[in-house]
Amino acid sequence: MPLGRKKSNPHRIAILGILTAIILIQNFVPFLGNIPIPPLNPTIIHITVIVATLVLGTKDGMIIGGVWGLTRMLRAYTVPATPLDLWLWTNPMIALLPRILIGLFTGLTFNLMKRYFPTKSKLSMSIASIAGAFTNTIFVLLFIYLFYGERYAEATSVDFSNLANVLLVIVGTSGVAEAILAGIVAPLVAAPLKKMRH
Repeated sequence: MPLGRKKSNPHRIAILGILTAIILIQNFVPFLGNIPIPPLNPTIIHITVIVATLVLGTKDGMIIGGVWGLTRMLRAYTVPATPLDLWLWTNPMIALLPRILIGLFTGLTFNLMKRYFPTKSKLSMSIASIAGAFTNTIFVLLFIYLFYGERYAEATSVDFSNLANVLLVIVGTSGVAEAILAGIVAPLVAAPLKKMRH
């Protein structure tokens, strides 16, 4: 057993390194990680975090999510994409915590689905990927509302009394699109990587 663990460690570290490099590229190369639609810039980087979770496990998924969050904060300080970046994405509750929670909720959902559908691995991965994508969208928007609701409403010319509805529309549009994309793409990438790992 110890020999197996020693053998798997370099492989795990190599995959973590590759995924970290992908996260960095997606954050700083235009159109590879974010779709520039102000003010929130919908993302596809969550798929990398979800793949990390499905292949390496919940803990490593949370690590990759943390890498994304920290990189997103750095990007907000150095090359902000919109005027809102400096006060939205420099807050760790918005930029960092939801990204870590992607790994947590993806992993929890995947393990739960495997228990009920042990022979349907791809279905379990798809549902877990959708859960991970919604985790990111919902928590980011929730924390924006809680921490910067009035300020964000003013910056986007929305009446604060209607802000919750506007954010729900974002969940129902870009949030759903991100979740569907994750549910399709993440299992296609994760399944062969899991086979290679085993």
